Formats: sequence, structure tokens, C-alpha cells
Amino acid sequence: MLIRIESLAKVYRLGSTRVEALRGLDLAVEAGEYLAIMGPSGSGKSTLMNLIGCLDTPSRGTYRLEGSEVSSLDDRQLAAIRNRKIGFIFQTFNLLPRMSALKNVELPLVYRGTPSSARRADSRISSILPRPRRDTPEAGSTAMTWRLGTASSP
Repeated sequence: MLIRIESLAKVYRLGSTRVEALRGLDLAVEAGEYLAIMGPSGSGKSTLMNLIGCLDTPSRGTYRLEGSEVSSLDDRQLAAIRNRKIGFIFQTFNLLPRMSALKNVELPLVYRGTPSSARRADSRISSILPRPRRDTPEAGSTAMTWRLGTASSP
């Protein structure tokens, strides 16, 4: 099981107000399975994504990623998970406009400590950018920007 969530809850305090963003959520996701998280505004989608992405911690319940209880991990271990196992693709892609398309795709590999020669040989880069690109992300089409954002994810 890739992800197993049991009785997950998240409570926020806004002054004297208690907001239950998630209440007793159960979820199981197998490796290779696709998942869509949908719901109306305020239903807890972003809260769940922040918990799954190890950006926040639950108030109650358990979250296991590849069998490891996430709440027992320290900041360094959580950062390693975000770097190697969890990919975020944001609506605005969060590409760095001052860097070339190639450098944007390579950046996560730099953070992983991948040597330069291996970064250039990475299949994501060659499939997205068939030749070295000096263009900035804004110079490309919307489709190219989407591909760059996707390739930057683990």
C-alpha cells in the first residue's frame, strides 16, 4: 500500500474559533493508482493535500506512506520525502522565470545531489526538451510550461 490514511483529522484554531478542516478521513491508495480529490470550496481538499504532501501534520489519525508512519518523522526525514517521493504540480507551475527551461527541470535533481552528467541524461529532460533549451519558461507555449512543471516533479 502506497498511502494508508485512517481516521485523519485536522483542526485549526482561528482565535477562539475551532475549524474542523478534516474529520475522520479514511483513504487507501495503491502504487500506480490515480486519484482525484474533488469537492466544494471549504471541503478540506487543500488541507488533505498539505497532509499527504508532508507540509502539515494531522491533529488526529494516522498517515502511512509506504508503510512508514509520517507523524513520527522529523523535519529532515519529511524534507527527504518531499524531495524524493512526493511531487507537487501547482496550477501556476512555480517555475523560475530568470532560469532557462532546462535549468528549471534540472533544479529538483540538483537538490537531490544528482551529478550534472546524470541530470542531462535524465529521461524527463530529454523527453520534455529534445535539445538544450536556453528559453525562459515564459517563452514557451502553455503546453510547454505544463510539461516543464510536470517534469520538475519527482
